[in-house]
Amino acid sequence: MAGFIRGSTADEKPLADLVGFLPNLDSIDRSKVRIVRFDRKMTDLDPASVRRMQTEAGYLCPAGNRNCDAQESHIDQALRNVADGDAKSLSIVVSDLWLANSEVLTTDGVALSKPLADIFASGRSVAVYGFESPYDGRVSDLPSGDTAVKAQRRYLFLVVAGPVDRLQAFHRVMQNAPSSSISNALRSGKAHYSLFTLDPVVSASDGTQAFELQSKSPLTKKAFLAVRTGVRVPQYQLDRGKALRAGGAGKVPGARWQGTPETSILPGAVWEGTSQGSTKLYRQSGDKCLPDGGDWREEGTFPGGWPTDGTAGFSLDPSELATLPPDRYLLVGTVRRTSLRSPNPATQWMRDWSFDASTEQAAVKRQTMPTLNLSETARLLEIALLKSAEAKPMNIGGFAVAVEIE
Repeated sequence: MAGFIRGSTADEKPLADLVGFLPNLDSIDRSKVRIVRFDRKMTDLDPASVRRMQTEAGYLCPAGNRNCDAQESHIDQALRNVADGDAKSLSIVVSDLWLANSEVLTTDGVALSKPLADIFASGRSVAVYGFESPYDGRVSDLPSGDTAVKAQRRYLFLVVAGPVDRLQAFHRVMQNAPSSSISNALRSGKAHYSLFTLDPVVSASDGTQAFELQSKSPLTKKAFLAVRTGVRVPQYQLDRGKALRAGGAGKVPGARWQGTPETSILPGAVWEGTSQGSTKLYRQSGDKCLPDGGDWREEGTFPGGWPTDGTAGFSLDPSELATLPPDRYLLVGTVRRTSLRSPNPATQWMRDWSFDASTEQAAVKRQTMPTLNLSETARLLEIALLKSAEAKPMNIGGFAVAVEIE
């Protein structure tokens, strides 16, 4: 890590800046901040020691002791410490995410998997930030054993764990960080950010429900329900006779919901994957436009409409609706994530910044030295998130649509 300090310039010194401003953020209770150095052991730091970590001396061995604790960085132990911490707290790990040390007796994957799984199991989310940084020094722990390789630029990372709302607040702070190089890198897209969370949907919404009405459909737009201010529920009238005459299921033009829009997903969220939809049917018995109100009676599950290939669109089929008796109905659809794409598009940058033993020769020639097995770190995060999602399925979207059947 000394190379990140040694290579710093007046305009670009991400490691020193992060060590300096992270413990002093306005959004945290500074009296409760705990700063820990992790190498071969975990060491709590006092203010003087923290200031030393902004200098090259904070990462070098004392003269005459070339095998000191600072020679190894145990990211697995740091994550274990995070996993064992308070689930409501915000934990931030600054690292090069280059896991290679003599005391990990299992493979890197096993060493990282358990603490990551425990973090997600506690209900926390994980954000990973990647920054390009100037560097001056040798690159240690290459798969080939070569000790003569030097780099002028490398990648530096933040791994942040905590409740998703705290991670969102932290991300806003990072975009306006006192370090201009860090804030500018995030705003310009030069730096990268991925959010691994069970709840990737934006909580705030303008209430819009995007349905597209197909031409020559027995469905026509008609506003027949009064809804709350700020809420928009698509409303259609069905010509039941026309729908019955037009043909069977899937043959009659209707209306389509395209699925959860990207604007409803938290920025950087790792969420794409297969999903499963279901629709509940409510029949109006009064004037309240609320499924759980006394004036709406649940009629069970509305059949069909969802694709069978794991995508998340919904087709409002007039021929299916025509099987219902004339009345006013409300259909409420819910989409649940059932799996996660891996490799996931939201972590492509981690694979772009990665190399392994088979690609070392090309890696050492790149302008910015990539990170050993970063793609595997991304995969482990995806697997940990997927297992947690399977244990606790989360809704990632849905709709409500009202239909009046003549």
